[in-house]
Amino acid sequence: TPGRDNMIAFKQKVVNRREVNIHRILHFFFYIFLAALCILFLFPVIWMIMNSFKSQEEVYEQMSSWLTFLPGSWNIAEWFDSYVKLFSAFDDFGRSILNSVIYCAVTITGILIINSFAGYALARFTFPGHKVLVTIIILLLIVPVETSIVPTYIILQNLGLLREETRVIGYLLPGLVSPMYIFMFRAYFLGIPKELEEAAYMDGCGKLKAYFTVIVPCCKPVFATVAIFAFMGQWNEYVFAQLMFSDPSLQPLQVYLQLINNFNPKDISMVMASLTFSTIPIALVYIFCQRYIVEGVAFSGLK
Repeated sequence: TPGRDNMIAFKQKVVNRREVNIHRILHFFFYIFLAALCILFLFPVIWMIMNSFKSQEEVYEQMSSWLTFLPGSWNIAEWFDSYVKLFSAFDDFGRSILNSVIYCAVTITGILIINSFAGYALARFTFPGHKVLVTIIILLLIVPVETSIVPTYIILQNLGLLREETRVIGYLLPGLVSPMYIFMFRAYFLGIPKELEEAAYMDGCGKLKAYFTVIVPCCKPVFATVAIFAFMGQWNEYVFAQLMFSDPSLQPLQVYLQLINNFNPKDISMVMASLTFSTIPIALVYIFCQRYIVEGVAFSGLK
């Protein structure tokens, strides 16, 4: 009957409304949990930045109170005293930042060119040993990078790239090729239709021109992802850089931080200021390039 049908429809609406309200409540508490988790993970970063704005005495005085998460003074002009002291006490600190920027720029450029060419060749060309080479690259993905440090050092020594005048080249050269990046480029290129290149060939383009004018513009996401991962890897490089550079004027920032941390007498506010300089670029990359980082992690999971 119409009355019964209306009653059933009304009950269904009530049930649906209750389910919607329950979902909203669950989502609310879920977001509260995520916000609390985010704040928990941000505590060390906030503590580091706030203590870089204080004097050493204020750092130790406020260490055991909630004031440790606030600046020592609300006079903004006093916040950067430890930064001024840092640059005046360590002449090569600014040079170490510049070194890291230069090393990152050279590494990213080389990685994008060399690894993309290798990935494109493996994706488009068939030659004797093609499958064997792809298999070797995939197998190399499971080899920890740390296991190659000593062999790489010995090879560089035999090539004469450990002399002072060639040490920078010896440091940068091994990082220009990565099986992981070759694999990522190859997998992405395989998803690009060959018809695009064939159309370019019909218009008179050679293989190199077709690559730069057709393929590269279609593959901006993978280029951006590889560039971000290459930047983070090079900026955070420590073990190999410490092995290669004993001269502070050539050291990247991550290695130079050890000199600041071991300096006597140690000024904890200067240490926090130097760590802040080290953290800011990575934080900015994560903030503005989240989409590419997530895509890269998901993409690398294909291996």
